[in-house]
Amino acid sequence: MNTRWQIVTIHHHGKCPQALQEQSGESGTYLHNEFSFISGYRDWRALYRYKPLADGDEIATVVGPEGEEIYVNEEGCIRIHFHWDRYDKADENATCWVRFAQGWNGSGYGFMAVPRIGQEVIVSYLNGDIDRPIVTGCTYNGSNRPPLNLPAEKTRTTFKTQTHKGEGFNELRFEDEKDREEIYLRGQKDLTAHIQHDAYWHIKHDHKQRIDNNRYSEISVDDHQHVKGSGKYSTDGDVSHRISGSQHLQTGEALVAESGQETHLKSGGKMVLEATSEITLKVGGHFIRLTPGGILTSPNLLVGQGSAGTGRGLSLQLPESVEPLPDVKSPVKRICALQAQREVNLTINNQEDE
Repeated sequence: MNTRWQIVTIHHHGKCPQALQEQSGESGTYLHNEFSFISGYRDWRALYRYKPLADGDEIATVVGPEGEEIYVNEEGCIRIHFHWDRYDKADENATCWVRFAQGWNGSGYGFMAVPRIGQEVIVSYLNGDIDRPIVTGCTYNGSNRPPLNLPAEKTRTTFKTQTHKGEGFNELRFEDEKDREEIYLRGQKDLTAHIQHDAYWHIKHDHKQRIDNNRYSEISVDDHQHVKGSGKYSTDGDVSHRISGSQHLQTGEALVAESGQETHLKSGGKMVLEATSEITLKVGGHFIRLTPGGILTSPNLLVGQGSAGTGRGLSLQLPESVEPLPDVKSPVKRICALQAQREVNLTINNQEDE
């Protein structure tokens, strides 16, 4: 052995359970090597061997821990299980983390929809390299049915989600059937809109709104509203108005107000009632009428001493305030991802032909 040798064959077999981040109870990392030698004084040239390439795309199923519905890491990668894999379990240890292609992305922005456990996905390989898998899309099958009743609803385009570990869904749907065009939006719980500048709505026909509970509105500056037709308002409970400045009310014809029990008007200074033709005060069968020609009263009007009447007084209820939405800022993290497989096998077997 005390001579010169050259390696012509080497077999590497290694295992690193910690690379999957979930397996902590197995044995540690190990690497096993086997070598073949020939004399170092012989001329030898290794045969060039191409790395095996993938023949095409494959179908796989998204997997994860038992009891979970969504399993993803901080880079948006998922775990998959190939249908032909009969040795590994269809769980979170089936493969390494595999990237999923999104419709549009950038640094801290873009579109993001994480495939969920049980979904069928299409797996491609970058440049045919079997060590560089990437999920390029999802497919429906016999178990995972489309969210539309096809072909009856073929004119609809929909984006429909499902509540995580619960019942319900959110949906954004577009209907393109002629004369039935519609944009439909459904929220399982809340809807939040954060507009940094203007919001403009132009509705060419009717606008109907129904609120089953309370409505809160807060305007920091002015409120302008113009109704060109009639305004009809009905309140079953009490109404409170608080005006810190002045209130001006003008009607083109009559101003009619009716109270079921009491009307109380109070001024901190003076009160002026002015009419061009007539002012009438009427209580029961008695009245006092003021006209430009004089003051007229009902017969047998008694004028004497007594105490002033009192009103109910002011009982004002102020509206609740609306808290502003916090500014949403997306933190951008610069990361360098290092991917490792659970088990690595590498063989170099380039012997010189005799």
